[in-house]
Amino acid sequence: MTNKAKVEVFEKEFHSLFKQLETLQSQIHQKLSNYADGKTLKGNELVGWLGEIYGKILLNGTLVNDNEEHDFVTPNGWRVSVKTRKGFKVGWQRSSAIPKIQGEGCPTHLLFVHLSDDYSAERIWLFSWPELVAENRFKKHIVRGAHRSYIFSVDVNTDEPKVVFCKKL
Repeated sequence: MTNKAKVEVFEKEFHSLFKQLETLQSQIHQKLSNYADGKTLKGNELVGWLGEIYGKILLNGTLVNDNEEHDFVTPNGWRVSVKTRKGFKVGWQRSSAIPKIQGEGCPTHLLFVHLSDDYSAERIWLFSWPELVAENRFKKHIVRGAHRSYIFSVDVNTDEPKVVFCKKL
């Protein structure tokens, strides 16, 4: 069998499942958009969308446009950046890239959302951004020898006082 034929067999095997997945993702995107305060939920980033929406609901916030350094604002003026991870595999405690940690427009708070494998909220932490900076909690993310961004890691044990939502509570 040629490689082209192998690809065709593979695609045929998964075609109906991928169609179902596409339909479900589209339906989820449409429903989540009802909670997005007019913000366009770009790309195919279900985990990120859910983190922002869980956070805005929890803190009674309003989502903002993507040109901001934060994801939503609260009624008391907090500018909250959300980092979300799903599952329990190694590395779930580590955030995605954070472009900058100081200066104009930086968030006032960081919300770290941990989702279970079924996309439900497992645990959510709320941190003061200036405290994280002062405590040197943001680590430089070095790529090929060059500083690209920052990374934050939640510590399940020592960060327990910062938990604002826990499925098990």
